[in-house]
Amino acid sequence: MRRCLTTVAAVVGSVGQMGQGTQEHRPLPKAGAVGGTVRFEAFDVYIDAGATPLAAYQVELKATGDTKAVGIEGGESAAFSGAPYYDPAALHEGQVQERIVIAAFNTGKDLPAGRTRVARVHVQVSGAEPEWTVKMQSAGTGDGSRIEAKAEISKATE
Repeated sequence: MRRCLTTVAAVVGSVGQMGQGTQEHRPLPKAGAVGGTVRFEAFDVYIDAGATPLAAYQVELKATGDTKAVGIEGGESAAFSGAPYYDPAALHEGQVQERIVIAAFNTGKDLPAGRTRVARVHVQVSGAEPEWTVKMQSAGTGDGSRIEAKAEISKATE
């Protein structure tokens, strides 16, 4: 019995020492820090279709700086609560500086009118705050008619 306890103690002691000296502990970046520290931010994409109910949209996004898109989720209205369509390759290094195209459509009855958040883009940022370029490529109604709409992007507040 004594021999068994000695063996268990030796094994537990060895396991406790495994990996010592090989693990590197780094502090987490401070929220909102600028200057080479990596942080994560969210930006909301809005479309204003005026009084016309919005059923479909396609928007091109570009950001400056050391910015990487890490996720894209849906918007605030039930019609666009699911993630928009986009090429998953958009979530690789540097793609957001080239361009990301997001699009969605809904043929339901509860379509939003006016200004509505259609998507949220999550990004990894190193350094300065990114500057965005947003290009409204297309917007349409439930019957497929093209409509005039404006797109914009701003830092998420919630």
